[in-house]
Amino acid sequence: MGCTQAKIRQDSTADNEINKKSTDSNDCLKANHEFERRPSANSKTKSHLVKFTLTKEEKLIIQKYWESTVLVQIPDLFLRTMLNSIKESPKLLDVINCRMGDPNIAELSEWPKLKCMAKGNCNFFTKQIVENHLEESLVRKDSEVLGAIHIQYSPYGFKPTFLDIWHSNILKLIKEEVKFDCENNQEKFLNAFTKLAHFLITILIVEYEDHMKSVRLHDREVSRSQNDGIIPCTGEF
Repeated sequence: MGCTQAKIRQDSTADNEINKKSTDSNDCLKANHEFERRPSANSKTKSHLVKFTLTKEEKLIIQKYWESTVLVQIPDLFLRTMLNSIKESPKLLDVINCRMGDPNIAELSEWPKLKCMAKGNCNFFTKQIVENHLEESLVRKDSEVLGAIHIQYSPYGFKPTFLDIWHSNILKLIKEEVKFDCENNQEKFLNAFTKLAHFLITILIVEYEDHMKSVRLHDREVSRSQNDGIIPCTGEF
């Protein structure tokens, strides 16, 4: 869930005209590469306690079928997962759109922001499976960054439960629509992919909550500093 919001909506009044700068191309670029950013200097958080339980056999089964079977049969897997998740929980649309109102498109599936978010998610998973070979240290390192990235959506109602909805929808699509060479391999893939997605989501949630604590602490410190600096109004000039 990694395409960053890059639009600024300014207040519209009789004296001010709307100045909205669209940066869809930059959004897509960030969606594809945002996960390459490095975590904050806080070296170890609670997420390092989350166990990576994929076995060698499970890694191989994911690598074998991910690109050649799953993405070939459902190339828009992540877009459809997002659409189904929004249908199940409409509030998710407000989060993605940062409460800027209707995305003004006839079909939600053609919304550029949603499409590039889906592309970014697909690239992230493919990187872990193909490029990182599902090596725990690499997968963990990339996953830790996602929590901080999702902080930007907290003012718009983002909740970790949205990730559970997303998780169930992607598994449902794979289970119902992807044809494997045998039923046994389908079951093996689903079990392994469930483990992988659960690990990624758990890391994201733990990192998100950890960063949110830092944000709230910072906000309290700023508020306290501002209050300490207030000069009482006496009514005199």
